Amino acid sequence: MLIVDTHCHAGTNWFEPAEMLLHQMDMNGVAKAVLIQHGGNYDNRYLLECVRRFPERFVAVVGVDVARPDAPETLERIAKEQGVVGIRLHPRDRSPGDDPLAIWRKASDLSLVVSCFLVDPTFAAAPEFQDLVKALPDCTFVL
Repeated sequence: MLIVDTHCHAGTNWFEPAEMLLHQMDMNGVAKAVLIQHGGNYDNRYLLECVRRFPERFVAVVGVDVARPDAPETLERIAKEQGVVGIRLHPRDRSPGDDPLAIWRKASDLSLVVSCFLVDPTFAAAPEFQDLVKALPDCTFVL
């Protein structure tokens, strides 16, 4: 049986480095892990470096500053990196400009999973979140 940890953090400033995570994975029979960018961090270089160094073990869910007008283009550029499978967004994240769901639509267009950062799990039952899901029928959400 293949065991995959679908939500891990690694880093150099807040979380432990990837080598420690690999050690824990090996000790517990975990074959692969999804590295999730921690909230509020948009510098994905370390996660992408981990994926490049250990492509058989890691994939990445990146962070993008949705307040920036170029966020959809930034996401598209980053999504081309090896091992990027998703983006981490808060359900209330909106793009500036005419299309408040531009970053969400870009993620869906790129077939990226959206890892929803829910500080309060009851938000998933809110009409606002349900409307978001309905507006993006082809988007894959992970709560």
